[in-house]
Amino acid sequence: MADDAERLLKYIVRRTLAPIGTVEIELEARAADGGSDIAADQERLVRDEEHRAADLADAFRQGIQRAGAAHHAGGNAISLDDRKPDENRQADALIHFLVRAQLATSTTRETVPQRYIYTITVDWPALERIAGEARVDLNALIDEPV
Repeated sequence: MADDAERLLKYIVRRTLAPIGTVEIELEARAADGGSDIAADQERLVRDEEHRAADLADAFRQGIQRAGAAHHAGGNAISLDDRKPDENRQADALIHFLVRAQLATSTTRETVPQRYIYTITVDWPALERIAGEARVDLNALIDEPV
């Protein structure tokens, strides 16, 4: 059985990120490019995104659980410090999959040169809708033991 975090990420990739990426590929394609080249590029994009989703699933789960805990406590955002490897991966996962899919927003603040704190705000109603479409129990995912 696919893990809920991976299923949700795969759904976000297929329903949101892949369509955005395929349009970008079409827009960037030169007039001389053949349709098969564009199709191959689009298939490669989906495979790459799904591979990245599998790679970042644990970090995504940890980040979404952290955001969920903050949300349940009345907060509206979490801050992740890229100097801490686990928080950096969580930020990478949340920004790559939620912010790009317009399911969250993020801001950055430089702490020292080239090091940042990412503040991420999840659009919970939008994420709950997407999770429902993906048949993922978002509350169970958030409350799942780490």
